[in-house]
Amino acid sequence: MTALIYIFIIMAILMGMFCMFVIARDVVIEEKERREQKNNLKNAESAAIEECTTVVDEVVSASEAVVADEVAPATVSDDSAVVFSTATQTLEEKYLELVPEYKAYYDEIVKCAMAVENSKRYKNENYEEYKVGKSRLVRLKIKRGIVVCELVIPNLTFKTYVADNRVAMKQAPATIKVTDEAAFTAVKDSIDIAVKAIEEEKAYKKEQAKLRRKQKRESARESTSAANK
Repeated sequence: MTALIYIFIIMAILMGMFCMFVIARDVVIEEKERREQKNNLKNAESAAIEECTTVVDEVVSASEAVVADEVAPATVSDDSAVVFSTATQTLEEKYLELVPEYKAYYDEIVKCAMAVENSKRYKNENYEEYKVGKSRLVRLKIKRGIVVCELVIPNLTFKTYVADNRVAMKQAPATIKVTDEAAFTAVKDSIDIAVKAIEEEKAYKKEQAKLRRKQKRESARESTSAANK
């Protein structure tokens, strides 16, 4: 009986050791697989990063090459060949290249705009503009060797409607290419029309201000009379 007990105990110990061995083996195998997966993931990430870096470098190199081609002017050794330049001309440079007839048109339009009372000049590299207050008289540009005038003729009825109804609207300018006497005369007449419209608008605003002051005085009188009663 005692021998059977010892045999049973020994078998239980052996079974326990076997189970521990199996568990330990599974843990080692799982840890090994986890490490392999981690290494594979790192290798995949490294490969992806290298590939992206290569693509980015290629794109940057291609972009730099395109920009260099666009910016750099073409040069050739043949004197008869055309040399292209991408430099943008200023208004002054374009003016100097105008033919005498167009240059005279430009100068006369400027004189006409400057002669308007309270007109102010605004000039930059792209255009020259003359205004009375916020109202534009004329904006002069030069495109492909031609004087181009942009005019906005004030419309009192239109402005009043927009202001009363609080509508977000902007009047588009009229464009005239000054290539002959008829176009030149049209620009000068348009400036005169704009000046008259500006004066009418000023008179209208003064009249409206008078009416508002009159209404305030009448309201004050009515309030005083009501208080006295």
